[in-house]
Amino acid sequence: MSEDERVERPGLVARIRSRQSGHPSGVLGRFIGRAMVRATQAHNDRGLELLALGAPSTVLEIGYGQGRTAERLLDAGHRVLGADVSETVRRQATARNRAATRDGRARFAVGDGRLVPFDQDDADAAFCVHALYFMDDPATTLDEIGRVVRAGGRFVLCCHVGDDPIPAWADPTVYRIPPRHRIESMLTDAGFVLVHHEDDGPGDFPTHWFVAERRV
Repeated sequence: MSEDERVERPGLVARIRSRQSGHPSGVLGRFIGRAMVRATQAHNDRGLELLALGAPSTVLEIGYGQGRTAERLLDAGHRVLGADVSETVRRQATARNRAATRDGRARFAVGDGRLVPFDQDDADAAFCVHALYFMDDPATTLDEIGRVVRAGGRFVLCCHVGDDPIPAWADPTVYRIPPRHRIESMLTDAGFVLVHHEDDGPGDFPTHWFVAERRV
């Protein structure tokens, strides 16, 4: 019996929505991407607040989507390194930030969802909002983020945690949500020290923010 057969899955529309949320593609992916920008805007903005950037910095964004948060960073004088699995959103993020892409202030890369396609110590800070669930090997990807972020750099991870019930619309074979203790242990194993945790509960499916710093 396959994993899909062992796990109770939602209906077809919900499965398509879940799949497109993790890897937007084509016309439907562009539509889902726009909806996700609206749905996660407040979470991204809170993540930027927690990143607490001062002087102009190079920021690694894992799962940049349509480039709305990258645009905010660029407008504030920072540089952006983006990694995502979707060519569809790479084109959208590039179009939205065309001038910064041309002059090198923004680099939007498409990767395999496991490795981060940038060099060691390329970034001063990093953040990742609602992309952890879609990683094939999250421990390896967090290790990769730790490799790219310089010692002392801050990393903000925003996500749901597996301790809470998953909503009926979320396909559990796509939304693979680790429990809180597992997320914290992966951060530690990746070379980060957790300095702050918060959530927007109470609620059935609260969002959590993990603020960590790369060990010196």
